[in-house]
Amino acid sequence: MDWFSILIESLQGYGYAGALLIAFFGNLVPFLPVPFLIPIFIISGVLDPLPLGLAVGAGATFGKCVAYAVGRGGAAFLGEKKKEELRCFSRALGKYGDLAIFIFSAFPLPDDVIAIPFGIARYNFKRFFVMLLLGKLFLGLLVAFSGHYSFEIIIGYLGNGNVLYGVLASVVLVVLITAIILRINWIEAVDYTQKHGLLAYARMLINRALSRIAGK
Repeated sequence: MDWFSILIESLQGYGYAGALLIAFFGNLVPFLPVPFLIPIFIISGVLDPLPLGLAVGAGATFGKCVAYAVGRGGAAFLGEKKKEELRCFSRALGKYGDLAIFIFSAFPLPDDVIAIPFGIARYNFKRFFVMLLLGKLFLGLLVAFSGHYSFEIIIGYLGNGNVLYGVLASVVLVVLITAIILRINWIEAVDYTQKHGLLAYARMLINRALSRIAGK
């Protein structure tokens, strides 16, 4: 992370604009867990926490949109039948998709796990952007106000864990979630769930899998 340390040092002197850019670059590259909130926490002691939190939220949002774009670009290589299924999946997510986006963006979670698969599913970008922005603003304001009033315990909350494990876990989760999204026939799933319920659909999938295993 030496490159990011150099970047932080060069941007910290620019106040709120520098904080916005730190948050942007800290969220720009998918699967690269950059501890951008720690320098934000540090500089919050000398800056007004409200505009600082807003700048961090905005920068992080625009940076994370790149992960959504990566997923959306990958969807272009899918066939028309699968694209139609994914459109059905995107509509079926409804308010639960919005909630998932907010939770993953409002806390120091690997939000590429949500951003990339939702991009592949072509989840409504306006809804994605709004919920992402709300989550990142919440996170930015939380860190800015905590740092400004010297709640040092927040440093542990921001995370200093093993970077390699974090990257591997994020990649595995994205691959797993994407595989599930692409594997399921969402037109059938939505129709069956509406008629018989979610648990009934889950049992049907399990029985279908067991039948295939027995057939082999």
